Amino acid sequence: MQSSISRRSLLNYTGLVILIAGMCTGEFIYWRSLHGGSGAGDEDPLSGQYDSRVYQREMEVNVGTFGLIMDQWSRSFAKLKEPGPLAITITVVSMLAAGGCFFVASRLPRDD
Repeated sequence: MQSSISRRSLLNYTGLVILIAGMCTGEFIYWRSLHGGSGAGDEDPLSGQYDSRVYQREMEVNVGTFGLIMDQWSRSFAKLKEPGPLAITITVVSMLAAGGCFFVASRLPRDD
């Protein structure tokens, strides 16, 4: 069985690798989005319609409040596939995962 020092260092190194890989991936995706030419011209021309009160009221009448909420959530999740929010999401998730590794490593008992 491994000693707690080696488990702590393994968790710290794992957290460090997760953090660096996630931040590099997020930075690369964001950099490619800036240089890839995908700009504001690629937006959905009907996106303003989805935010209008008339559309929301008709959706609520036709499919109910739960359907309206699900429609808004599905459009929000679809926006996460765009390069900017995807890069931010990957970076934040890697930071949380690395922080979890560092936290667990700090809670392991020390052999003094």
